[in-house]
Amino acid sequence: MNPTGIRGTGQTLQWLATDIADGAWFVERRPDGAAWQLGTRPADVTVSGPARSLLLILTRRLPLTDGEATEISVAGDIGLAQHWLDNTAHVGG
Repeated sequence: MNPTGIRGTGQTLQWLATDIADGAWFVERRPDGAAWQLGTRPADVTVSGPARSLLLILTRRLPLTDGEATEISVAGDIGLAQHWLDNTAHVGG
């Protein structure tokens, strides 16, 4: 993981699971790191789809851009979402 890669100047990401209640996470990239909260807000990029597909993307098991296979849609700055994925790490057990 690149800790400086998730820092930013106010860029925002919305991760939205479309198949579960309370399945929304809002992330803001700040100079001191990322801050997140539950819920929805307008964002620079919104990645939405079934929770299972979001998890597979966030854990790098599926690519962000294969929306047809994952039922994922990306609205807004796809480069920002890809930057997030490229600079965060998932450590599996």
